[in-house]
Amino acid sequence: MKWNEEDEELLRIAYPKFGYRVTELFPERTACAVLRKADRMRLKIDRLGREAYTEDRIGYLDIEASNLKANFGICFSWCIKEQGVDNIEHAVVTKEEMRDGTLDKRVVQECIDALEKYTVIYTYYGTGFDVPFLRTRALMHGLTFPPASEILHRDMYYQVRRLMKINRNSLDVACGVLGIEGKTHINWKYWVLAMTGDEESLNYIFEHNKFDVVILEKLHERLAPWEGRGRKYL
Repeated sequence: MKWNEEDEELLRIAYPKFGYRVTELFPERTACAVLRKADRMRLKIDRLGREAYTEDRIGYLDIEASNLKANFGICFSWCIKEQGVDNIEHAVVTKEEMRDGTLDKRVVQECIDALEKYTVIYTYYGTGFDVPFLRTRALMHGLTFPPASEILHRDMYYQVRRLMKINRNSLDVACGVLGIEGKTHINWKYWVLAMTGDEESLNYIFEHNKFDVVILEKLHERLAPWEGRGRKYL
């Protein structure tokens, strides 16, 4: 579909303020087409303007996957806890999806949709696992992952490594040292059964997933006074 002058002007005005969310203004076009047009027009996101215009919505993300490598595994589940409230958005793969070959496509798409509601996302080693795993699965399914420089990403693993001196920089150890309870450990048999689509095992993994985002927020609260303010994005 050819771009007309009116649509180009709307894109020129809206993209610096809204970034990726500008795609919602052009429902008749794919997100990729809108972002390619913005790139051709050399449009840039106005970071200072957006920060003044919007109030941060902060979320805590964690995923559970069947393998550490996205081309050999799928995303069993994900959770995003909104800061300061009990709301935890989530999705879990179903037995039917594992058997009919769609695998984690819906789960990944729903995670992308949830991510787009937030301006800042916290993870624990999400830089090395959760984010690239989700991005890879999205690419494999032909889904549009949020583009670079759209959502601020703060990885608490690197905060712990910088701020604490402990024997192992894991979420489990960091929370244990600070007296934060709630970290669970998955029994290996449930992990194996989950790969067959066993519903009880998938639910068991989801419960573990849910506890991780709850304690991640508590860890952030404890270390927030010394938090670095570097700007990194998903």
